[in-house]
Amino acid sequence: MKNSEAAVLWSPVLDMAAVRWKLRAQAALADFDLQDSVASLGRSGLLKMFSPKRQGGAMASFSAVVAVLETLAAPYPEAALLMASVQAGSYPILKQGNSQQKKAWLGCLASGHTLPPLFLSPENPLHGESAFPTTQHGSAIALHGRGRWVGAMAASNGVIVFTQKPGEHPARHISAYVLPKTVLELAGADTDTYEKGRCYGVLAFDIGLSSDMLVGGAGTAHEAMETSLGLYRIAVAAQAMGICLEAYNEALSVVRKYEDAAGSSRSALKLAYCAAAISSSRMALYEAARAADAGTDITSLSSMAVLSAHACTDSVINTGLQIVGDYPSADLARMQALLQARQLHRVGVGAPKEQAALLAEAILPPLKTIRPGTHLMSKPVRRRPAESPDRVSKILDAAADAFTQQSYDATTLDHIGDAIGVTKGSIYYHYRSKADLFVAVYRRAMEINIETVEPIARQAGSAAVDRLYRMAYAHSLQVMKNLSYQRVAVQGLESHLMSRATEEQRASLAEVISLRDRYEKLFVQIIKEAISAGDLPVQNPQLAVKPFFGAINWTTMWYQPRTGETPADRESIAAQLASFVVSGLKQSYEPAVSISMPALSAGEL
Repeated sequence: MKNSEAAVLWSPVLDMAAVRWKLRAQAALADFDLQDSVASLGRSGLLKMFSPKRQGGAMASFSAVVAVLETLAAPYPEAALLMASVQAGSYPILKQGNSQQKKAWLGCLASGHTLPPLFLSPENPLHGESAFPTTQHGSAIALHGRGRWVGAMAASNGVIVFTQKPGEHPARHISAYVLPKTVLELAGADTDTYEKGRCYGVLAFDIGLSSDMLVGGAGTAHEAMETSLGLYRIAVAAQAMGICLEAYNEALSVVRKYEDAAGSSRSALKLAYCAAAISSSRMALYEAARAADAGTDITSLSSMAVLSAHACTDSVINTGLQIVGDYPSADLARMQALLQARQLHRVGVGAPKEQAALLAEAILPPLKTIRPGTHLMSKPVRRRPAESPDRVSKILDAAADAFTQQSYDATTLDHIGDAIGVTKGSIYYHYRSKADLFVAVYRRAMEINIETVEPIARQAGSAAVDRLYRMAYAHSLQVMKNLSYQRVAVQGLESHLMSRATEEQRASLAEVISLRDRYEKLFVQIIKEAISAGDLPVQNPQLAVKPFFGAINWTTMWYQPRTGETPADRESIAAQLASFVVSGLKQSYEPAVSISMPALSAGEL
């Protein structure tokens, strides 16, 4: 850190070994290649800081790792993400792996071009769980699912996963397995890299687990899992703070360069608040690292560090962009590059909501220990019981009705709660905002449609045009049966939310929009098959599907259930709609003469 900043920003006191590692990282930056982080890290020797048998003694301290990650995060975010994954994957192997596993792991570090097993976490964890459920058939144990990886899968010799037997308490049956790359390839595991970078993606797998893959004894890896996750959170926080420090320094350099310009005092005041936030967040980060070095529980400290780092970094980058933008002569390129690094980092590490859940769990248990007779509140404090799936369905049903009856903007969570007799807090238990609830309603609408129509589309042995009719019939029935949900789906997401959604909400929006696109493609594919079979005339399927859906979905505008209406009545309407849209695709009507529109006068234009 520069001397001019030392009096403003808090800096950790590092031991000499940590200082040497940090200086080594700074020196290595000149030789880094953005296109090959693995080779760059191999040349730098920085991965050796995870080795317990390097020259000079024991494994580098976690404080040293944090200092190195802060150094790499802004200029080489991919390399920092890779190191974080190696650190998370190293702990269970070095803690409880057998001699052969440790030897293989150390061999990867020494090679400089092959990575040790990367840490793999569930793609969509439930309630913050980080273990994959296994299935057992006799003595055989199978693992099936999709996991999120960070690092460089092509250069890794495998992945490390934590598993749990269904129905078992997590603390009693968590196991760790190394899944070698050769086994994954033989099993046909497929890796899907995200569009924004090569350093993270999703691995789909369906493999049998064998005893030689087991790290330590079966059911003994709970502590290793908790520590690995804590170390990963510390690494994530370090990367965020590295980007944060660079954003602060860039804004500071601009303010000092244009110190005589109008508004400089105001900019300096903004930076003062940033400096306080950065100092506080770094204190939390290095306190968590010191706790890891001491071997104490780091669950809460690491969660606090990563939450604080996330919030601080986003705030400082936004403030920095505002400050630099206030000076017309200043160059925004550096701040924009830091923003891109931050976006890469956020996609790689995911949202911080699970960390907030961990802190919430740390907050709630003490309330259960209040002794009877100690009346701190009017009622005894109890941990909130888990709510039933039926409650979630009722919330979604009420929300769908409210959004269509009162519009999105006019609807409040109080309206929805009043409709089903629950408090707004009960809704917040499941959905953090009205926008999240709207997305959930839309998602459910698309899931209903896909669950109903996809089996028809996939049915073998029937003509494509007949399947198309049955798909249109089934869709029409769903519109009438789940009218409020389908009205929300027809309204669309973009008009309500896209311009005002948070980054995390936009990711959810993109996911449900992909469901909508997937649903439309089902119909496009069947139209293509019907054209190929000669049952429909040649036409553009992507264009034809638009009026096809337009006719059916317009039902949401005119249809209202009538008193005394029967299922047979709705089936009759669905049949008429299906016949109408399929007949339209047949294009049986041809104008007898060519129709030309009269030219418009100047006054009509």
